Amino acid sequence: MTASSTMNSTSSAVTGAADRAHQAIDRAAEKAAPALDRARTGVHNTVDKVADTAATSVEWAAQNTKVIAQKGGELSEVACAYVRERPLVAVAGALAFGYLVGRLLK
Repeated sequence: MTASSTMNSTSSAVTGAADRAHQAIDRAAEKAAPALDRARTGVHNTVDKVADTAATSVEWAAQNTKVIAQKGGELSEVACAYVRERPLVAVAGALAFGYLVGRLLK
């Protein structure tokens, strides 16, 4: 056998192996494509659901933040008015509350 015939046989063996590898990869890709499509569709659906839920939550928080801030202001005004009307009762209540919290934390 000459060097050129050895090269040719080696070259054709490599080419044949490469062709078989390409065919195997093509078959694997054909088999994997439906599974990848299902996975991609599932991921897209999940992302869409999360985005919709997040948008709804942001809207709810924006609307209720104003209401909560308003209610907090109203409660603060009521508490201030009560302390002005009955300062001794308010101080006694604060002392009792502080005593109870202190006892619970020990």
